[in-house]
Amino acid sequence: MAKVMVSLPDDLLAEVDAEARRGGTTRSAVMREFADAALRKRRQGRAAAMRSLLDAASPHGGSAAEQVKATRPAP
Repeated sequence: MAKVMVSLPDDLLAEVDAEARRGGTTRSAVMREFADAALRKRRQGRAAAMRSLLDAASPHGGSAAEQVKATRPAP
């Protein structure tokens, strides 16, 4: 497992630490759980947006590819 260094405002770190204490776990575990949940939610949202775009596209494709490309996050 990789280790990273992250800078957080003191008040946010205090909340993370409080959450770790409440859950009887570590700061790292809380950060992993939060990151995983946020990224999973983002993936699900993007998948739903893609389904919506594809459902709205014409049966012959139309501009579906352009619509999908337009929703991609910037690099």
